[in-house]
Amino acid sequence: MTHAAFIGAGQRSVSHMAALTHIPDTQIVGVADLDEARARAGIERANGRRNPAAPPIQPRIFTDYRTLLEQTDPDCIYLCLPPFVHGQIDHDVIDFGKPVLFEKPVALSVAQAQAIADHIRQRGIVNAVGYQKRYSHAVQEARRRLQDETIGMVISIRLSGLPGQPWWRVQAQSGGMLVEQHTHAVDMMRFVCGEIESVYAVGGTRLLTDVPNLDIFDVNACTVRFANGAPGMIGNSCAAAAGAPIFPPHLVHVVARDAVYSVNENKTVIRRPGQEPEEISPQADDDLVMNQTFIAAVRAGDQGSILSSFADAARTLAVTLACQQSAEQGQPVTMAQIC
Repeated sequence: MTHAAFIGAGQRSVSHMAALTHIPDTQIVGVADLDEARARAGIERANGRRNPAAPPIQPRIFTDYRTLLEQTDPDCIYLCLPPFVHGQIDHDVIDFGKPVLFEKPVALSVAQAQAIADHIRQRGIVNAVGYQKRYSHAVQEARRRLQDETIGMVISIRLSGLPGQPWWRVQAQSGGMLVEQHTHAVDMMRFVCGEIESVYAVGGTRLLTDVPNLDIFDVNACTVRFANGAPGMIGNSCAAAAGAPIFPPHLVHVVARDAVYSVNENKTVIRRPGQEPEEISPQADDDLVMNQTFIAAVRAGDQGSILSSFADAARTLAVTLACQQSAEQGQPVTMAQIC
């Protein structure tokens, strides 16, 4: 039996807990959250989504993560925190010496992420980050096919509403919408098309000026240059109509010779002149596949099957932070400047 413990009981923890009920011989032994009521509510929501053939999720509840680790001695830990909470807690969990799945974004600065990545490397623990879109067959197949294509241009645009969490609208707590919200699309751009080497961005708070305690940009437009020479564009706004995004979240368009790939975890569509669009399905739930992969890695003590390590996720963070820095300073930023 593989015992898992959770630190943080928000939306992502709920998804992971529900997924674990589909993995045989896996038990959730503890959940820690500063707010006991939130922990109980998270467990209740996860039970509402669990495998109906699995027993109810009935972990012990803690308000201190150190007590959780000491008293449950889990085989692996899920660290699902708001961005601004990362720091000492990450180092304490790494020192516990068990495999960890971190939720993204993994930090709010390159220096903080690098310190955590160095600590993971020193301890030699199995680690993963919750970029579940990478585990979709639709995304993986697009990546495979694009190895044989010349990538001309890459585009990702997201227009949506303002999330409800108060911390989300505070720059020092969320990192802004590109760092916290559009991180999946930026990660898919890297995973499918290769590394980004420089960015230039503009942004501002133009529409949500009447929202209390909001200091993040509500519109962003970024141009990027990939290491392979391809240009890319990233655009997003959290001031559009809630629930009615014009562009589906996490969608990445890749322009190749006589082909356009529209890629996300739910479906990849390839359009070529004079041909019917080709659709590639995900084949399985990407969240479940990610958790299956992580638990298998925990049991084997082998990092090899993990598609998003902490060190790799730190590079996605660096791209989004570079875009934010560029918009604030009005200057291009290379990844070499901040990494």
